[in-house]
Amino acid sequence: MFRPAGDDADPTPSTAPRGSRVRRIIAAAVGATVTVASVMLTGVVPAQAATTVHTYAPTGVGGGTTTSPDVASAKYQVQVAGTPVQAVQYNQSGHNFDIARFASDSRTPTITVTLPSTTINTVNVYPARHYPAGSVSVSTDKHTLTFQMSAAAGLNQAIVMVNGDSTNAAGQPYLAVVNDPLEDPAQRPDTTSAPDGSGVNLQTGVLNFQQFAAKYLAAHPNSAAQTAPGATTSSMAGRTVNGTAIPAGQKTSAGSLVSASSVNVRYPKVRVMAANDVTYALQAAIATIKANPTALNTLYFPNGTYVWSGLLVDGLDGSKLKGGKLKIYTDEGALLKNRVQAYMEAFEPAIGIIGSSDIEIDGRGVFDGNGVANYNAVSSGDLHDAYRSQHQGGAMVMHSSDITFNDTYVRNAKQWNWETHTAKSVTFNNIKALTPYAQPWVDGTDFASGQDITANGVFTLGNDDAFASGHYNPSNGFTPLSPGVWNNFKLGTSTADVQGYVNAVGAYDAVADDLGFDANEWDNADSANISVSNTLNWTVNAGNAIRLGYQANGYRLTNYTFDNLNSVSAKVGGITVMNNSNTYPRIQSVVVKNSSIDNSRFTGAAISVGGGNGTTQTITADQQANWGYAPNPDGSGATYSYTKAPIGTVTLDNVWFSKSASNTITGVTNATLNNLRVAGQLVQYTSQFPLTTSGVGTLTNTYTDANGQTQNVKTGSFTNGDTWVGAWTGDQTSNNSSDLTLITRNTGVGLMGEQYTTGSGDGKLSYIRFPLTGLTRAPSQATLRLTYVGHRYSSVPSTDTDQLLVQPVSDTVCTGGGTSCPVTTMTWQNRPSFTATNSSVARSATFTLGSTIIPEGGGTHQGNAIDGRGITVDITSFVQNAYAANQSTLLLAVGVTGTNHELRFVSSEGATGSGKLTNANADMAPRVTVTP
Repeated sequence: MFRPAGDDADPTPSTAPRGSRVRRIIAAAVGATVTVASVMLTGVVPAQAATTVHTYAPTGVGGGTTTSPDVASAKYQVQVAGTPVQAVQYNQSGHNFDIARFASDSRTPTITVTLPSTTINTVNVYPARHYPAGSVSVSTDKHTLTFQMSAAAGLNQAIVMVNGDSTNAAGQPYLAVVNDPLEDPAQRPDTTSAPDGSGVNLQTGVLNFQQFAAKYLAAHPNSAAQTAPGATTSSMAGRTVNGTAIPAGQKTSAGSLVSASSVNVRYPKVRVMAANDVTYALQAAIATIKANPTALNTLYFPNGTYVWSGLLVDGLDGSKLKGGKLKIYTDEGALLKNRVQAYMEAFEPAIGIIGSSDIEIDGRGVFDGNGVANYNAVSSGDLHDAYRSQHQGGAMVMHSSDITFNDTYVRNAKQWNWETHTAKSVTFNNIKALTPYAQPWVDGTDFASGQDITANGVFTLGNDDAFASGHYNPSNGFTPLSPGVWNNFKLGTSTADVQGYVNAVGAYDAVADDLGFDANEWDNADSANISVSNTLNWTVNAGNAIRLGYQANGYRLTNYTFDNLNSVSAKVGGITVMNNSNTYPRIQSVVVKNSSIDNSRFTGAAISVGGGNGTTQTITADQQANWGYAPNPDGSGATYSYTKAPIGTVTLDNVWFSKSASNTITGVTNATLNNLRVAGQLVQYTSQFPLTTSGVGTLTNTYTDANGQTQNVKTGSFTNGDTWVGAWTGDQTSNNSSDLTLITRNTGVGLMGEQYTTGSGDGKLSYIRFPLTGLTRAPSQATLRLTYVGHRYSSVPSTDTDQLLVQPVSDTVCTGGGTSCPVTTMTWQNRPSFTATNSSVARSATFTLGSTIIPEGGGTHQGNAIDGRGITVDITSFVQNAYAANQSTLLLAVGVTGTNHELRFVSSEGATGSGKLTNANADMAPRVTVTP
């Protein structure tokens, strides 16, 4: 026989105080079983190109539930290697995404998406670094798109945006494609039912929760088991808070049970549990496993729907079980859905691993936090401000160690999707968080604190930071002494609501009693060795790609490594370190490599790193005693101070940004930037990635050139816009800013031919714009460099010579009489108006035309040979004058002296991109080199 829950299976229980309200009502005996049907895993389906595609069972169907709550997408029809895969709507709060999830044996399957009612005008697939223009094909009827998942991306997911891009946060909706690996059969437990139908199989070690819960609820209905909290003496009784005395002996109100449909229910009122709520059954099941450690080690959830307060595992040492760990397995069609929580201040995350160790969670069932309903105070939920309630996320690992998640799905989280607090040796493999709503504080992964935490394979849709860490805990806004709390009850005024205040404190104390520690102890140790790799995150609002150090309470953060982190649509910032709101967090090492950050919506910097400056930080005795700050190292609790030292190392290697932005690094001993890319272009010049530094011991800023050699990033810039305009009748109204070459030819009217207006002339001028944002002072020297392609006329001897003529111009004084003629719309008829003189122009050295002949006319000339010589012009005075005038850009007109020569040079479009000149490379783009 198995030992019933309640027997003393563990002679050395945890010494931490544990709550007992849920446990008190769990009966020791297990009643009669009820046999239930379950939907088995669907078989794998052979698909084209030898790709095996496994479609998932309907979410929530099984165990008596016949209909899934998921609604099929009305927009997308998806096929994977020829196998239909259903996309479902995520539209509970707005409709930002539909999601198609499946498993396959290929990391690069062909995805075909049909939109019967939508005309496809544009398609963007993210992360954009791995899905450039041309990687997606669209059918001739503009209703079907096809792409192959990128091997280089190293991800199991992709985001498809039709007729929109990452700047449109609202979605239309967009489509998320989730391509899980095929499940390892070893993860799945032996699901043989127990001979007695109890759900407890002592031979296999598996507790079938569906069977167990049905039997348990039949014997112990929630209507009989649930009781309201009793009145208790407040922990704040006899104290004075903000000038209001809390009477000695002051008690919380006596509790009561209220309708489940009640809104904004505050402790000690508690919503009535539904008859099928399996919260108590779960605790009984866990107690049964603990009571039979030599026989049981697996908690199994077959396909079906489970409604509860979340998967809460509190105070369990899995090492004492058969095999040395507790395994929790969810079938792929299992829906484990949170109820609307018992009351506003309750702590009911979708998954809560508290004070436990040696636990492995496997399977592809869906944990649904029911966050939209929980925080919809208008119709069904509760207010969620930090000063009114406990923080609770999707999956929370707190004061626990040796925890592993494999393939786990969380959706509709109440707050942060995945989080850790004072956790050790936690591994997250192929985890997903599908919360594409503007919920409060919905970070993707927020490892607030922990040591030796590894996340490999992460996909999150949320509202805030893709990744955050730094001991920040929103529940500290609900501690009894928090100003938000006592202000909420008007303490210190003539209308103070003392009873409301002590009831709120009672709610806070109830959670602290259950967890074994209060909110200020959620994060009470330094963080170290946190590694995050192969991630894709989308955010609907606010947020950073990486945020470290906010509200760290004086603790240390050491050794953070990010490899292949991909952030899409964040709004606030990219890599934000030391954005602390209280004490300096003492960060030691941060490495970000092989990553991409889509900063197209940013209001802030791509990089903002601010380390210590040698000043003193003080942590008071009160902060240590009452606010969760790092304790005095000597253990006394007395006020102490430490030095705000610089961050030890910050390394960014092979990191991609979608656009240029301002960047700051301060207070770092060793900072290394290597092979950064902006909009796909390797950063070789400072203007491509403007950077302000101070207090940096050693700054290394390098790139790898076309020959594989490491070079220092040079002060200067590539062009950020160029074109040529033509005087010939057929050219005069054409804008050529997308051409792969720049053309020059002197009409002979004006020094550069710039004065030509009418006639049969065939003059050509080029205009090139350069950013000056990388300059921090006027340079001592500046040099323009153009890469020579060749000349037009075979009749002109190769030994003929010419010179480049260059003059700064303005695009607000135009030949058409207007005040706007930018590069992108410039024509001969409407171009910068200027007069060139011998004193106003800069000249290159004389160069021979050479033997490379380029045909007449505009166009791409994509496959032509390239001479390849660099023609340089000293433009020092032009740049100095522009800097002195506080210009953000410098626009140059470029011509030649010879009236019988038509010369071509590589344009920015010709140097980079999928349609560039075949024989060109990125280093051939027009550029200005600057010597400080």
